[in-house]
Parts: sequence; structure tokens; C-alpha cells
Amino acid sequence: MFSGSQDQFSVAAINDRLESLLKGKCTGIGTPLAAAVATALDVDRRNAPADVRNSIGYSDEQLLELAMEVSATLDSSRATTTLPFGTVLETKVLGEILLDGELWTLDVGRPGLHPAFTTRKDAHGPNLELLHHHISRLTQKHDCRHLGLPQPCAIYDEGERHLLHFAPCAEAGEVVLQCMTQRIDATRFCGAFPQQIEEFAEEIVEGMRSFWKRRNDIAKQGAEVRAIAEASIAGREAAVDAIIIEMRLLFGFEDLDFYVHYRGIDEALRPGLVLDYIPSSLRHEVRSGCEFEPVRGVSERYQELEDFRRVGADGRITELAAAVLASGRVDSEFIRSRLLEANDVAVEIPGSGKSMFVAFYWANGTIVAEIHRHGKMNWKHEKLEIFGAHAPETKLVTMSGRPLSDLVDLPFGGNIIVDRVDKLRNGLRFCVVEDKLMVDLASGRTWKR
Repeated sequence: MFSGSQDQFSVAAINDRLESLLKGKCTGIGTPLAAAVATALDVDRRNAPADVRNSIGYSDEQLLELAMEVSATLDSSRATTTLPFGTVLETKVLGEILLDGELWTLDVGRPGLHPAFTTRKDAHGPNLELLHHHISRLTQKHDCRHLGLPQPCAIYDEGERHLLHFAPCAEAGEVVLQCMTQRIDATRFCGAFPQQIEEFAEEIVEGMRSFWKRRNDIAKQGAEVRAIAEASIAGREAAVDAIIIEMRLLFGFEDLDFYVHYRGIDEALRPGLVLDYIPSSLRHEVRSGCEFEPVRGVSERYQELEDFRRVGADGRITELAAAVLASGRVDSEFIRSRLLEANDVAVEIPGSGKSMFVAFYWANGTIVAEIHRHGKMNWKHEKLEIFGAHAPETKLVTMSGRPLSDLVDLPFGGNIIVDRVDKLRNGLRFCVVEDKLMVDLASGRTWKR
């Protein structure tokens, strides 16, 4: 029976039973169906009230029927399954999975279902291999095959961009053809279905053919962009890494827009890639005598980095991010070590019901934290939204200027000051004032300057 002690509800126990019933059946992306269903059932159990979590019994026939229904939902673009304890599993587009409204994904490289918040966003693994296979197949009779195959490239600039880049093309003046990984409709590249990968390959090849056809024109316009970029960093400790074009946005346009990647000081105050955008309109302005200002990563950040190093800091950290690291609810040492090398890291804080997810990332020399608990709370930038909370209008005014801990029961961020409180349709929005502290990631020390 699908009932009894909590041990019988563990993912491993459910998975073993499902494997014996499903006999190797897979999801539409090729991962074991048993592990995906087991994950969904475990989330369903954790979302249920404590007094009924172990109260439902399922025969083998009933469990197999449920697994087939889950399979049909996962492999559909719009379908719904209600799990035993009432959690709704649904898809709205292929590759997008919602568990009680929370975003999850399959991963062709791993069994089970995974919170989208914690999964990789770049192109990698078996789906990248499949994409390469389709591009090779589709270009074998076209000259654009000389462009080769695109490889992952990530850049962070007021947000993250996960890209695919071809090698610099000599025939196009060393300009790089770019396509965006987010063009796949699935929540994550790793959770895209084979048909979505094939459609993405077809779109990429269309761009390759256009790029190759216009390579001489691209070389000419790219040379002008390179001259502008080189002039903007003359005498600075920076270099032009790549002149880039994304053909998807430029079909039928005579004048082309370009991106530039510089080697400078990136968002995490480390030597890395810095992004700039030079549209055709800006090139016209430069020709007319307008001055072109370089981006911060090849100008001010060098001095900023030197100032931080002088006082033993790696950069700044928001008051919220520092509070989460000091809360004991996360592996602070792991997160800090990751942020010394990477631009971001996301972690899950499990609970008896919905999990809480925290994302840490670098933004213009500052480590920022965002917190999300679906249907309960969302903290992004300096706005904390609590769903289901209510207060009369007369009380909202009195909340201004008070510490958050006086108003909301949260595991971190209690000393942050509330600037104002706004009513939402189903909750309250706390607009807060966060200090930025200095941080030494190796030791975890933070201080005011």
C-alpha cells in the first residue's frame, strides 16, 4: 500500500516501487518516469497538512494509473493532474512544469523533477549535443557549415544572458554570430524536449545562412564598430574581446546592430567580460561627431576595485544578503566560496510545506540576495511582498520607519528598516531601506565603511 510511515513516503522508496511497475518507461526527454513521479508525489506529501500526510493508500493499479496520468501531463503542452494530497501538477507550454503553481523542470542529464530556481540556465549536456547534431545535419549541404558549431557563453550585465557563440568568422571580419539560449520555449535548456531542440536548431541555421550570405557587409559594418570600441578604450586597461551580431533581430535591415564584449572588470569586480551595445543609430551619431562613452567595466571599475582591495574587501553586500548568510539557514561557506568564482548561486531552504529559494548574485560590485517562496513571499531588490497578510489603511502609515522584525516574522532581515507599506490585492508590499556593507568573502566578515 502507498501508506504507513513517513519512510514509506520517501522519494527512494516510492521510486523503487514505481520502477518495478513502470519497467523502464521514460519521460519525453528520456529521463526515468519513475523518478519524476516520485519527486512529484514527495512534493505533494510535503504540501499536505501534517495530520494527513501518511493517510492515503494506493494499490499498485492505482499508482500505475496515476503515473501514466503524470506522464501524459509532463509530455503535453497543456494538461493537468491532481496528485493524491491535492497538489496540482500542470503544464502550460511544453517543458514548463508547475507544481501547485511553483516552477519546476525536467533535466535530460538527471533523473527526477527539479525546482527551476536551482537548475542551470546555460546550454549544456545531452541537449547541447543534440542541438549540435541537428545543426550539423541541417547545414551539411550549405556553405554556412563553415561557421562550425556554437558553444555556450555567459555574460552578466544588469541581469544574466546565457548565449551560444560561433567562433569568430574570418570571412565576416572576425565578427561572432550569437544566438540566445532563452529562445527555447522550455523553462530551462536542460528541460527542453527533442522537438524543441530541433526547432531551435532550425532557427539557428536560418541565422547562420543569413550571416554567411551577408558576411562581406557584416565585415564592413563590424569594422566600423570595432574602430569605435577600440577608440573608447584607448589608454585603458581593457581590450576588445569580440564584435558580435544576432541575426534573428536583423532580417531585412540594411544597417546592423552589434554587441561588443570587452575584457575588463565585470559585475563581480573580477577580470572578465563586459557588455556594450552599439546599434546602427549610435554609429550614425559617432560619425556626426558625438562622443562615445565607454561602459563602467572598462572605466570606473578599475579604481573601484583598487579601493576595495585597499581595505581588504571583495566588494559590497546588501544587508539582506548578509543577514541570510549569517542566519544559519544556509551553508554560508559554500555560498561565499561560489561567489568568489561564479556570478551567482541559488540554494533551497526546505520546509514542511513549500520550500524557500534564495538566489545570490553579483550586480555592479554588490552581492544581492533575492528570496522566493511561491504563494507566500517574494523579496526582490528593496521590495518584500507577503501574500495573505492584511492590515487596515490606518495602520500602514504607522509601519514606516520601523524595523522589519517589528512587523513580519521572518528568519532573516529583521533589522532592515521599512520605508513604507503598500496594499496588494492579496497581501502587503514592504518597501525597505537596505544598507550596503563591505564584505570579505574568504572570512565572511562584513562591516560598514
